Amino acid sequence: MIGGRVLVGALVVIGLGPASQGRGQVAPPPCPAEVVGQPTFSASDLDESGSGRLVATHTLQVTTDFGSTLVDEGSIGFSFPATATALPPHGDVSAGPGGMLFTASAAGPLMVTATWTQDDGGGGKCAGSASTTLQLSAATRIPRLKDERALEHLHPNLKFDLLWRYATDLGPTADLDPVTLMARGVSRPRLPGANVPFRTVTVPLRLGDPGFNGVKQRHLSLPRWTVTTGGDHSAFYVDGDDDQRAARLRSQGVPVGPADRPPAPCRTLQQHRL
Repeated sequence: MIGGRVLVGALVVIGLGPASQGRGQVAPPPCPAEVVGQPTFSASDLDESGSGRLVATHTLQVTTDFGSTLVDEGSIGFSFPATATALPPHGDVSAGPGGMLFTASAAGPLMVTATWTQDDGGGGKCAGSASTTLQLSAATRIPRLKDERALEHLHPNLKFDLLWRYATDLGPTADLDPVTLMARGVSRPRLPGANVPFRTVTVPLRLGDPGFNGVKQRHLSLPRWTVTTGGDHSAFYVDGDDDQRAARLRSQGVPVGPADRPPAPCRTLQQHRL
């Protein structure tokens, strides 16, 4: 399992069967008190590896351990309040058959309920349910992006720059809801008018978000400019590059090599302590 783990107790609720039944199927009866499983719940924040905190807006994982109780793993289901949203497994990111990935929009207590079908001790099936309450910490706003080229003394004047980069480290409790970047521009030396449409791109920051890729660059093509952005749970950046810069250098007889192109952004911007 990725991330820190938090063990929380379970409160067994008898008499609630699985969340849904197929048409024509009869729900198994509630398990007797003497045989109903009493799972241990574990919760972890996959975006804050090594910590026991559970942070709102992060990829959260809850799993169950039924010990010696014979439970049909395919029957295990979870339910949450409206402030939480289930995240589908993708790639290597999965909570397994006895768990669920989710994210929550608000801090505070969050009740999680698990339902399952198990052996009733007599060759039949019965239904059980248990709940636990997780305590979520509040997410913090993403820090203000800083002018990296100015920090590196490579940025004399933004007004005349042909290459710029703004970036920030996010910190362990940053809000990891996807970031939408909007940009618009014109080819003349003036600000775009209200009739110029924005171009947009969304960057997933949570490990559990569909489409998450911490090394993927996303581009917006504007007149004479390309805006590049990307990030993950630890950092976020926005680059701008004048598309005609390399062509002008070549026309002046200046050799253009890799050093004259925008630097490839690293996954976490660890070399830039912002």
